[in-house]
Amino acid sequence: MTGINIISSISRIKYRKDINGLRAIAVISVVLYHAGYESFSGGWLGVDMFFVISGFLISNIIISELNTETFSFKRFYLNRAKRILPALISTIVIAIPFSYWLLTPKSMLEFLNSAFASMFFYANYFFQNLDFYNSDPTKYMPLLHTWSLAIEEQFYLLFPLLCFVVYMTNKRIVLSFFTLLFIYSLFLNSTTGNLVKFYQLQFRAWELLLGVIVMILSQRFEIKHSGKLGIFIILFSLMYFDNQMLTVNSIEPKITITTGTALVLLSNNNFKVFSNTLNSKVFNFFGNISYSLYLFHQPFYAFILNFEKKYNRNVPDFPDIILLLFLFVVSFLNWKFVEQVFLKSTVKKLVLFLLPTSFFIVLFILMGRVDNGYSDRYNYIPDEVLYYAAETNIYFTQEDVDNFNNSCNNGINKKALYIVGDSQVTNLSSTILSEYKSLSCEYKITIYATSGGRCLLSQQSDILGYIGWCTDESFKNFLNKLSSDEATVIIFGRFDTWLDPEKGGIEKKCENCDFRNNFSYRLSEVVKYSKEVIVIKPIPTYQFNVAESYLNKNYRWGENITLQRSAWLEYIQPTTDFLDKAINDEAIFIDTENTFCDEILDKCFASKNNKLYYTDDSHLTIEGSKLLIEEVINVLDE
Repeated sequence: MTGINIISSISRIKYRKDINGLRAIAVISVVLYHAGYESFSGGWLGVDMFFVISGFLISNIIISELNTETFSFKRFYLNRAKRILPALISTIVIAIPFSYWLLTPKSMLEFLNSAFASMFFYANYFFQNLDFYNSDPTKYMPLLHTWSLAIEEQFYLLFPLLCFVVYMTNKRIVLSFFTLLFIYSLFLNSTTGNLVKFYQLQFRAWELLLGVIVMILSQRFEIKHSGKLGIFIILFSLMYFDNQMLTVNSIEPKITITTGTALVLLSNNNFKVFSNTLNSKVFNFFGNISYSLYLFHQPFYAFILNFEKKYNRNVPDFPDIILLLFLFVVSFLNWKFVEQVFLKSTVKKLVLFLLPTSFFIVLFILMGRVDNGYSDRYNYIPDEVLYYAAETNIYFTQEDVDNFNNSCNNGINKKALYIVGDSQVTNLSSTILSEYKSLSCEYKITIYATSGGRCLLSQQSDILGYIGWCTDESFKNFLNKLSSDEATVIIFGRFDTWLDPEKGGIEKKCENCDFRNNFSYRLSEVVKYSKEVIVIKPIPTYQFNVAESYLNKNYRWGENITLQRSAWLEYIQPTTDFLDKAINDEAIFIDTENTFCDEILDKCFASKNNKLYYTDDSHLTIEGSKLLIEEVINVLDE
C-alpha cells in the first residue's frame, strides 16, 4: 500500500478501553514507584508509556481531521489548553499553602521558580539547569514531574505545525518523514550521555514519534497476539529495571517499555485475553483520572517527606493504603470538578478561571522572590543560618582566583599550591580566597573542585556522560603540571563515598577498571610528582542538614549539634586505612576529628557556642572552614 493511501485512510479512532488501560498501568506504576514500592523499581518508565500514547492519540486527531478538511489550529490548541491548564493550575494553587508551611527559603525559591516554569511549559529546562549539588534531593521537589508535561506541551506546539506542512506538501512522505525524525531522535539519544537527554524534547521525541508511527500503521496492520506480548514486556520493564541514575538515563529501559506499549497499541484487538482486567471499571477509573493523579502524586509524596524532615518524625502512622486512597480521592475530585468541567466549558469560562488563579500564583511567586523565599517566617534564627541553609555550597569563580593571586606582588617567587577534591573543596577554597589573602604573598593557588577535582583523583563523577577531566590524558597533563610547578597539593573530599561500592562503584568513568585500585594508583602518582602532599581526612558527616535543622526547630539556636566521636571514627576507619596504604606515609595527614571533635566528651560538633560549622550534612561554613584552614596553615608553616 502506498504512503498516500495509508495516510488518506486514517480516520478518528473510537474510544479504546485498552488505551485507557495502558494509561492506568502507566500512572499506577509511577505512583507506586514514588510511594516506595520496591516491586515497581522501574515505575518511572510509566512516563515513557505516556509519551507513546500521547503521540498515538494526538497524531490521530490531527491527521484524521486533515483528511476530512476539518482541522483547525485554533480548535486544536484551545482543546489542549482546556485539557491541560485548569488541572495544572489547580495543582499549583493547592500546593502553595503546603509549600508555605513546609518548605525552607531555599526550597521555597526552587518551588516558586518551578511553578513559574511549569505554567509556561519550560520546566524541563528549569530542572535540567538546576544546581543539584546545592538543591534538595529530587524526591523533595513538589513540581519535579512537570518536566514531562513540558516536553509533551512542546511537542503539541510543534507537531501540528510540522504535520500540517508535510501533509499539505505531499501526503505520500508523511510516514517516511516522521520515521526519519524518529530515527534521528533515537540516534541523538543513544549517542549522548549527558543529563540533558533526560529533559530535552529532541532526545525524547522518538518516543512520541513512535506513537505517531504506530498510529499510522495500526490503521492497516494488526499483529495477532501482540497485545499479550506487549503487556508481558511492560510488566517486565516496570519490575526489572532499577532507579539508579545510570539506568534512568539509559536508552535500553525506554526502548523496552515503549516497544511493549507499541505492541499493545498495534494489536487493536481490545485485549480479548486481558479484557476482564484492563477493560474493567477499575482500570477505566484510573485511566480516566490518570492526568490528575499524575499531577498530584509528586507534590503529595514530596510534602510528606518535607513534613517528616521539618518535624523530624514520620507522618502519623497511616497505612500506605490509606495514603494511596486519599491521593486517589483528591485526584478523582480534581478530575471531576476541574478537568471534566473545563473540557466542556466555553472559552469565556476558561479565561475567567485561568486569569485570577494565574494572577494569584504569579503574585505569590513575585512576593516570595522579593522576600527571598518568604524568609520572614524564620525570624527566630540569625541571618547567617538562613544564608547557609540556602547556600550549602559556596562557589567561587576563576576571577576570584585571579584576584587572589594578583592581590600581593612582593617580587618573591611564589610557591605553587594546588587544592584538589570534590564539592567540599568549593567552601574551603572560597574561604581561603576571601578570608586569607595574606597567603597570596607566598602562594599562587590553583583549584580543581567538584567533578573536575574528583575526576583527576579517582576517575569518578556523579555527573553523567563524558567528562574530560576523568581521562588518563588529563591526569597525565595534571601530573606534569605538578612536577613542573614543584607544587604543594592539598587533597580534600568525601573519600568514604568515593570508596563505597554502592556509590563510587557506579560513578567510575573507566571501563573494566577497579575504582578502588584506580584511586589508590592516582593518589600515589600525585604524591610522586608533587613536592609535598597534604591530605585532609574526611570531616565528620551528619545524617541531616545541619542549618535546616535550626530552621525546622529540630534544634534551638544556641543548642550544639553533635554526633558521637567514637562512632564516627569506627565508621571512617576503613577509609583511613585505605589512605594510609595508598600513600604509604609519604604525605602529611590532617586528622579532622582533632579539629571538630572532643575526645573527653566523645562528641564531634557541627555547631558550638552559637557558631555554625556546617551548611548541610557534609559541607563547611566559613567558620568551619577557618578551623580547618588554620590546621592547613600550621602544616604549611612547618
